[in-house]
Amino acid sequence: MFATLTSKRANKRTGAAISFAALVVAVAWQVGPAAALDLPCGAPVEMFNKGLDSYKASRYEIAIPAFECVLRKDDGLQKFHAEFYLARILSDDTGGFADHAKAYTLFQGIADTVDRVDGEDVRRAPFVAKSLTAVATYVRRGLPAIGLKPDTAAAVDLLTQAANLFNEPDAQFELAKMQLTGDGVPANTPLALHYIAKLVQDSHAGAQAFLADLHWRGIYAPQVPKDRARALALIKLAVENASPSDRLWVEDAYQNIYCGTPAAERQQATDVTARLRKVFARSLNSDRAQLGPALMGLGRREPSMGRTCGNNEPVDMELRGAIVSPPLASSLTQSGAQAGPQQTLPAGMRTPPR
Repeated sequence: MFATLTSKRANKRTGAAISFAALVVAVAWQVGPAAALDLPCGAPVEMFNKGLDSYKASRYEIAIPAFECVLRKDDGLQKFHAEFYLARILSDDTGGFADHAKAYTLFQGIADTVDRVDGEDVRRAPFVAKSLTAVATYVRRGLPAIGLKPDTAAAVDLLTQAANLFNEPDAQFELAKMQLTGDGVPANTPLALHYIAKLVQDSHAGAQAFLADLHWRGIYAPQVPKDRARALALIKLAVENASPSDRLWVEDAYQNIYCGTPAAERQQATDVTARLRKVFARSLNSDRAQLGPALMGLGRREPSMGRTCGNNEPVDMELRGAIVSPPLASSLTQSGAQAGPQQTLPAGMRTPPR
């Protein structure tokens, strides 16, 4: 079980590991990557909208200078959101503008506001939660460019803050995976699988892809039996729900599972996917509307085209729009991996609000 952490405790524990590194990078921060376009700097609202539209279209060369303009001209909410999206761009290894030291600094600055942000504040809370999760990723892996050493315990503290205070699904997913293997937290395979299943029900693309891989390999049978048709159905839903930052690895997993699935089982997967849509489908926009308009920029990107299997067979990438699953039985809970009513839910692993 994860102990409940207050933000003060977590900040105290992680502060020594990250504060000096963040200070060094903050001093060195300079806006304006060389490949970005030189845009006229207009009003903050206008430039933020331009930046967000460009971000959603993956036009980072336009989004970067637009957001930087907001940083120079605004001290309020527009700047707060611009810092977040700029950090997302700079942390994206596939976008051509990656600078993890600067991304870390921006994420850390947002995460540092945790004590001043109410969990119900849809204008700021989701951004703080996702920033805490991003900082946790850097802390867990380390960042040699700024002398940040790996610290799993500190990463758990940050993830637990995001999960406890803000019900952040990405933090919950990372904690569940760590609980599955006992990495930094006590191992509890049945409970970890239970919470992965709950995230699958809420159409968390990473959890759907992760569960698809477990069904594909069958290493956690009998809780998660080897089932190629169900694996293909789940990974197809994961591609449909994936955000731009997750798109590449989820599509890679889809290609691997699709190409390794015989034709008869592909048809079974089509039937399973149809049943899941019929049971689970509800409006994605109604859920995301709770997060505030600015977070709508974290939506999905159209799938890549032209993928082929090793035998040159085209990979079927005809996908439907993203769906969000209601709190109904998933493939995992149907297999029996569910927490009994007598179990206490660990802090940080609560079901996201609907």
